[in-house]
Amino acid sequence: MARRWGKLCTAVATALAALVPLAPAASAASPPNVLVVGDSLEELTAPYLERYLRGVPVTINADGGSNSYEIFDLFEESYDPSQTVIVFDAGTNDNPNYPQILAENLQKVEATVGNRCLVVPTVHGYTVEGTDNSGKNRTVIEFAASRPGTQVPDWAGAIAADPGLLQSDGLHPTPEGADYRAQLIAQGVLACLTYARTVVPPSAPGPTIEATRMRLVSRVSDRATALDQRREQSSVRRAAEATYPSLF
Repeated sequence: MARRWGKLCTAVATALAALVPLAPAASAASPPNVLVVGDSLEELTAPYLERYLRGVPVTINADGGSNSYEIFDLFEESYDPSQTVIVFDAGTNDNPNYPQILAENLQKVEATVGNRCLVVPTVHGYTVEGTDNSGKNRTVIEFAASRPGTQVPDWAGAIAADPGLLQSDGLHPTPEGADYRAQLIAQGVLACLTYARTVVPPSAPGPTIEATRMRLVSRVSDRATALDQRREQSSVRRAAEATYPSLF
């Protein structure tokens, strides 16, 4: 456990994206309650995810081979307005020539959940007809930038940095990869829960914090920026530990 968290602190850009305040609808006045929907990657990730979110009720609805439309159906099956955080883990099985598929379903989720916090991982999938997953990942980043509270665990960046996290099919994570992926997603969930409690108290309006966009570790050339990002993640983790000690 300690070794993997250490890796997260070193690769901070792959752990958190938009650390921004949540609207009061997702405040910590309600007990934490998380919904996770996804495909086979989430099926492999889920057993580890629950380990890192001890004490938080987690509902998981995942079905291997599902595209974004089908994962939205899973979301509709399982969504309850009492849920504090929604993890929409989709896009891997979408044709990368049509990133609008993911965009459309993210918009439908947003229309349903309002300003509740969303966790939307970046996508690592197959290249189809010469098209990689850049379009889908631009969709994820643009969605997060337009929507306060959205967290973006960078699974695509993690694979770019360490392809050994994948099985021989180049798509599904190994057990170690699934464990690491779960930690990325759990970090996003904890950021949602922490900011819901500490940034926007139910009784007072929260300060405005400018959203920050995630950068891949391989692209971070400015050491000072990297150090600032490490300090920021350490601060988030300390706040999470203080607010939800049972999770650690």
